[in-house]
Amino acid sequence: MFVHGCFWHGHDCARGARVPKANRDYWLGKVGRNRVRDAASREALAAAGWRVETIWECELKDRAALEARVRGVLGFDPLTEPGA
Repeated sequence: MFVHGCFWHGHDCARGARVPKANRDYWLGKVGRNRVRDAASREALAAAGWRVETIWECELKDRAALEARVRGVLGFDPLTEPGA
């Protein structure tokens, strides 16, 4: 499970789509390289048999939705089913 910062990893939300005015070309390249690296990491992990989930920084704001998603990914509720 990856937790990505929206700006640094180029999420399509308002924060992730923002490009600083200073050194614009640098930031576009930097975030672009991060996205390429992230895709390669996901593909390598999937090829090795891992299920890959990415949680975005902006998704951390809605705790109930985040908890439901994590429970769904894990297949159980770690708060009520310890050791499951």
